[in-house]
Amino acid sequence: MPPDISQTTQHPVCGFRHLHPVPSDAEISRFYESRYFDVLRQGGRAPELRRIMEGGKTAKSEIHWLESILYGDIIAALEQLGAGRQLLDIGCGTGDFLAYARDHGFEPQGIEIATAAVERARARGLTVHTDTLEEHLSRTPGARSSVDVVVMLNVLEHVPDPVKLLQLAKEVLRPGGLACIRVPNDFSEIQEAARQKLNAQPWWIAVPDHINYFTFESLRATFDHCGFDRVYQQSDFPMELFLLMGENYVGDPATGNACHRKRVEFELSIPPQVRRRMYQAFAEAGVGRNMLMLGRSR
Repeated sequence: MPPDISQTTQHPVCGFRHLHPVPSDAEISRFYESRYFDVLRQGGRAPELRRIMEGGKTAKSEIHWLESILYGDIIAALEQLGAGRQLLDIGCGTGDFLAYARDHGFEPQGIEIATAAVERARARGLTVHTDTLEEHLSRTPGARSSVDVVVMLNVLEHVPDPVKLLQLAKEVLRPGGLACIRVPNDFSEIQEAARQKLNAQPWWIAVPDHINYFTFESLRATFDHCGFDRVYQQSDFPMELFLLMGENYVGDPATGNACHRKRVEFELSIPPQVRRRMYQAFAEAGVGRNMLMLGRSR
């Protein structure tokens, strides 16, 4: 059964959409244990992770693109905002961004609950904790007000209570510290235009692991509700443009890979400062497949 909007409802304060009902911890655990990697390999989730998992030339190319575009943009924004050096990456995975931040003058540590990912990150000489953020705050002396930057890349869409997690992130930050959040931009106007063109159900609803669905407006409202002042935002390439131009990648990994290669070639071919200005303008219009937003703790 394809997903539809009736499976979601809006948060009463912040306005982001979330699955209704929210899946139980047991349902989510069963999905990750028995189905997630099959769905991943089939192209149904996390295309960046899937390409890295392929290994070889594909993985090397994907990591180069992430470092040149996403990771580079984050570091540039942090430098522009005068961020301190102590950085905590929540949901750090195997530590790709941690390693990049370390190489660019930050003193990073991570939090990750996936044991295999933690082992790979630690093998790279990275400091990674296996607790959740809530456990880390309760078990680690001095964890509160201990870092200058908290990073969460594609995390808030997966957790049952993103408001609570962002509030916990505020506790670990020093006064005036920065939260750097990346989430998909879903239920946007351009996405709806593509859905109408295809006469399709909203393919971006991914049950049970994608629990929350943000727009720029609702992400800004979530920042404000949790005690952060937005200080930077940008989007990235609006992949729905391919759908609107007749290249239907929905449910078609081969077409999706071809569109991704075009996007990568475009992004690596223009000066970073030009691309960032363009993506900041896209963010003002609510356009782009993903959102990158930074907020300063009040």
